[in-house]
Amino acid sequence: MSTQSSLDHHSSASVDDVDLEPDDTGGDPASPAPVRHTDLRSMINSAQRHSLRDLLVIPMLKQALGSALVRQLKRGDSTLALVIAVPSPAWVAPLSEALTRLAFQGLMIIGPSERLQRADEAARRAEEAAKALSKGVSVIGIAVTPSQELSKVLLGAADAVVTVPPPDATLANRAIRRFTRKGQAEALSARDLAGLDWPDFVAAFRRGSSRQEIARRLARAAAARSSVSFAENGPPLSALTGYGPALEWAQALVHEIDAMRAGHAPVAVLESALLAGPPGTGKTLLAQALAREAGLPLVTSSVAAWFSASDGHLGAVIREQANFFASLRANRPCVGFLDEIDALPSRLGLGGSRNADFWTPLITGVLLNVDQLRQACPDVIFLAATNHPERVDPALRRPGRLDRVFEIAPPDVAGLTGILRAHLRAELAGADLSSVAQLLLGRVGAAAVQVVHAARRRARLAGRALTLEDLLAEASPPEPRSLAELKACAIHEAGHAVVALALGRTLQGVSLQLAGASGGMTRIEHPGFIPTRSVIEDTVVIGLAGRAADIVLGSGASAGAVGDLAIATRELSALHASFGLGRTLLHRAEAEDASALVRLDGRFAQSIEADLRRLLDRAITIVTKHQSAVLAVAEWLLARRALSGAQVQALLETHSLSAAATYDVPAGAARTDSVDALDSGHEGIILPS
Repeated sequence: MSTQSSLDHHSSASVDDVDLEPDDTGGDPASPAPVRHTDLRSMINSAQRHSLRDLLVIPMLKQALGSALVRQLKRGDSTLALVIAVPSPAWVAPLSEALTRLAFQGLMIIGPSERLQRADEAARRAEEAAKALSKGVSVIGIAVTPSQELSKVLLGAADAVVTVPPPDATLANRAIRRFTRKGQAEALSARDLAGLDWPDFVAAFRRGSSRQEIARRLARAAAARSSVSFAENGPPLSALTGYGPALEWAQALVHEIDAMRAGHAPVAVLESALLAGPPGTGKTLLAQALAREAGLPLVTSSVAAWFSASDGHLGAVIREQANFFASLRANRPCVGFLDEIDALPSRLGLGGSRNADFWTPLITGVLLNVDQLRQACPDVIFLAATNHPERVDPALRRPGRLDRVFEIAPPDVAGLTGILRAHLRAELAGADLSSVAQLLLGRVGAAAVQVVHAARRRARLAGRALTLEDLLAEASPPEPRSLAELKACAIHEAGHAVVALALGRTLQGVSLQLAGASGGMTRIEHPGFIPTRSVIEDTVVIGLAGRAADIVLGSGASAGAVGDLAIATRELSALHASFGLGRTLLHRAEAEDASALVRLDGRFAQSIEADLRRLLDRAITIVTKHQSAVLAVAEWLLARRALSGAQVQALLETHSLSAAATYDVPAGAARTDSVDALDSGHEGIILPS
């Protein structure tokens, strides 16, 4: 079985034109001769359909079939079984009519059926195809999704599976020139045809219209297709920062597409991917940048859109789902983007749920549609996005459907600096944005963009140009905590940061920025993928170092370390119950579930408690040894609200181990002590990078 497809149907292609009388002006003097009709409207409609079939549908069919299959169909000297995938349901009828004109007499065309799941319908369709082929009659099955709408007998017997893409710019421009002599030709582009269906062409090609009028109707119709866009104004891939392997994959994919277009590489199935990460990390932006760089239309949808565009009943939602995948086929080659795919629950979690009968057909429909898309349309890049990858059905995450899974984490300082620079464009060209990025560390890229917008508004309301101080003010809004609370938070976070460096970890930064219930944050890089017991215990020591600093240098332990204690308990529970690094090799639970044993097993809880107290004592020892540096870091945090890892490292190296002096606030540093309201508690957070 052979499969014919094209990487880029928007580019110029050689078309085996229909035999029409040539015209020096490029027009079509050989429009179908008028037929006597009593009804003028019937005459016009009949002539219009006939003209469009000759000028548009037959050429696009010939282009997809290729010269060899066209010759076989015209001769009719051999029995053929063909399967043809069309862009949308509306194309089934015109392409079926074109096939009857193109092929030798005696051809049988079998259209799609929505009732193949019924045994009697499946048997009837199978017998229909089998009998025709056994009698020497060529059979062509035509459908949007042949695997779901055509008989398995015909699919298995098919000599070729052909995908007919919608008309490209070359075909459309040629059809317009031959449809009418009036007016100058306007060259339509891929953007002008994106998402157009057969009725759009029928409505645009009106008798008596000029070439410009037809072209403008098509362009307006394409612009009205809200699910299809061209991200021409989006950032290039080279301007994106903080995406890690996902960005490298996207850039390699663009190079692969360029090589295929240039004929330097064979046409292959383009990879798909699941983009996972917290809200605001730029998953949609990456899809837009990929489409822009590859010069492809972006077709977007979401599970929520399927529900909002329907009455919510199962059949209506499934139809909207099918329409999305039909739009991908209709606009190939393209980038398809399905947002918030975790709105479809995993079948693993449905179990005995009474909602399983509703969700299972929807999930299965996505799986089948993705399979069909990947097989029939290798030139479609399918992307999905989620904030919760663990909720996505495993059958959808596997290679062959979503080939890659990329975790897009909140960006580091360099990534945030790049995001700020990209959205500032030419503004503040010489300014050092790292101080702003430090204040935003731990927040997503969308937060950095919002800071730029808010800073511009601040400057605009003041009637002046944007300054670095505007960005700093928006990145660090007025502080609601009292000075005493800020000092407590600063000592707590300084303990985390200094102990992390003392234990050889790479510190990205530390800040006093409020984030929900958290009053500060210390961000360190993960030490590796396969931690040993010493690595895990060091991580716990760093987590307990904030409480140790509270005890040694602050006003004593407080409830602000609740998050640190939760992380430490979870790490130690996994060490003993999951990783086999404790007193036994017994695997009692998965790492994420191991801490539940603390509530269920008293002896296990006592063991974890003993480890926690031992490691807290170790943290207290390290903080005491480096208390001069901890106090210095705390003072600088009070002044600047955020410090980089390099700045903390410099302070640690500067202070002697025995010094316990309190350092003055650096000259020129601005202290923000404004208090609007009191806020209780503080929490040190360690976020592995």
